[in-house]
Order: sequence, then C-alpha cells, then structure tokens
Amino acid sequence: MAGGPAGNIVGIRYHGLSRGTRRSSLPKVRGEPAVSTFRCAIVTPTEQILDEEVTEVEFPQWDGQRGVLRSAAPFVGRLGVGRLRIRTSSNGEKTFLLNGGFAELHDDKLVLVADEIATRDSLDVAVSRKRLDDAVARLAEAGVHDLEVRDQLDRERQVAAAAISLVENG
Repeated sequence: MAGGPAGNIVGIRYHGLSRGTRRSSLPKVRGEPAVSTFRCAIVTPTEQILDEEVTEVEFPQWDGQRGVLRSAAPFVGRLGVGRLRIRTSSNGEKTFLLNGGFAELHDDKLVLVADEIATRDSLDVAVSRKRLDDAVARLAEAGVHDLEVRDQLDRERQVAAAAISLVENG
C-alpha cells in the first residue's frame, strides 16, 4: 500500500502552504531574501558614534558577552570591557573596543551609551602593551592597598589586554 492512506502522504496543505514550506513576511530584493535589521545607536558623553540599521551586534556586558538580533527581548544592562562587533545588511562589519557604559534594547532599537570607545584601526599595540605592563607593575606594588586605586588599575589592565587581543586576533 505504498500510495494508499497508510503510505506516503503527499500534497497536504495548511492555510495555503505546502507542509514544510515557510512564507517570509520580509520582501525579497533582487531575488535574495531580505535581511532582518534593527536600529543601533552608539553614543559617548561627548559625541554620537553610530546611528544606523544593523543585522547583529555583539558586545561585552559586565558578566559576559551578549549578542543581539532583531526582535530580541528588551533589556537594560551594564557594559564591560572588550570587543564590540556590529554587522550590517551589506555584510559590512565594524569593530570597536568598548570600555564600560550601559545598553538598552527596546522596540528593536539598541542604544549603547559607552564610557569610552575606540575603533579597531585607532588602536596601537605598542601603546597598549606599555599600558598593560604599567598597570600590572603598579598592581604588584606592595603599597597599593586602596581598593579604588586597585579597581582603576585592574580596569586599565583589562582595557589594555582587550586592545591587544582585538588588534592581534580581530
């Protein structure tokens, strides 16, 4: 009974679609499916760095790396130190070094308010290595017991290490 009721069932339709097919509500552009985008803005206390449609954003939060795509759940979070990577619908990628701040996602708009931010191209490995060595040396000094100073030096160490990693590894 290969073709009977207990055999292969062919041609079942659900609401006008064949089983196993999906209908995208996104328009097609030149025969290719459109990429799903959302708005991303990056600001610092002194300037606006970016405000455009993007497909994906990956950034450090204080407790780990976070990635955001369109239609993600709303959130507010504290930013950490590390690589900020932004992908656009034209397959372009922008990479930054991020040092603190906060992020908010609401209604498919991500806003990153950065304490400090630098483009990957603006980073200098030699300068970052010196900053790292200086921070490590000062942290190792026996006389540094002030917690605020230690936190500041540890943050400096994290930023320098992240800058070196970003330049050397992408």
